[in-house]
Amino acid sequence: MMKGSKIIRGFTLIELLVVIAIIAILIGLLLPAVQKVREAAARVTCSNNIKQWSLAIHNYHATYGTFMPASYANPNRISWPIFLWPYIEMENAAKKYDINVGFWQPNNIIPNTHTGICSTTSKAYFCGSNRPDAKWQGDQYYRARGSFVLNWGPVRMPAVLPLSGGNSPWGFTDGVTRASPRISKLDSFTDGTSNTLAFSEVLMHDNDAAADFRGDMINDDNQCGRFMTIDTPNSGVDEMTGWCVNDAVNKLPCINSNNGKIAARSKHTGGVNVGFCDGSIRFISNSIPLVTWQALSTMNGAEVFDPNY
Repeated sequence: MMKGSKIIRGFTLIELLVVIAIIAILIGLLLPAVQKVREAAARVTCSNNIKQWSLAIHNYHATYGTFMPASYANPNRISWPIFLWPYIEMENAAKKYDINVGFWQPNNIIPNTHTGICSTTSKAYFCGSNRPDAKWQGDQYYRARGSFVLNWGPVRMPAVLPLSGGNSPWGFTDGVTRASPRISKLDSFTDGTSNTLAFSEVLMHDNDAAADFRGDMINDDNQCGRFMTIDTPNSGVDEMTGWCVNDAVNKLPCINSNNGKIAARSKHTGGVNVGFCDGSIRFISNSIPLVTWQALSTMNGAEVFDPNY
């Protein structure tokens, strides 16, 4: 007979199930906290990148004495990010860009490839809540997409005439003609640069092949690279002139329209990040009154609004 032997007792099934249940509860408690940390980090990344663009417009102004146009087509088509490349650490791309042809022509874009200079991207292009390195492949003119959009004010594109009220810093002088961009200077801001929007965010599709203008900021076409304050953030249905892929489930509702509009949208809880024309960054709630949102989008409207928005 053996002496001194021990019987090693294992877990019972009930004990094992209890342990598993406790682990599941702990994971359930921790997951929301982890998600909040990730969202906070994404929101900070987003605001930092908008800050880069907001400072870039002032560096451009210091160089040329005006802000850049939102887009220009006289004769060669070009959109606002390209003007700002030298000021967001994309000097090499700026040097290679050919201003003597349109953004869509070789070698700015090489059809059906991402070897053209307009497919170059930067971390400054993207909000942390959106996928990085998103591209446009909705037609043969492949190019980069981006999360950020320029303030177009409470005006459709093309505009429904006549125009009324104050002007956004960016637009067309007559509301419709691409060869006549509005060129603003600091002394144009009678409302104050701290009360005038410059940039916000936009959502875009997860599929590069989606022929949808949202996020298509290298393109100077209607609605591309800009947001309108016709709707408050994350509200309304976007309208585009023929380049719309409706996906309301993923906060990308749209219909086709002859006179389009795109709202500022984000994946952040409760609102969007914005950059003002003084370089400051703020988070704007979805519940901001429409009259205040629209007042913030003009530089010379002399509107009166509650500053506690």
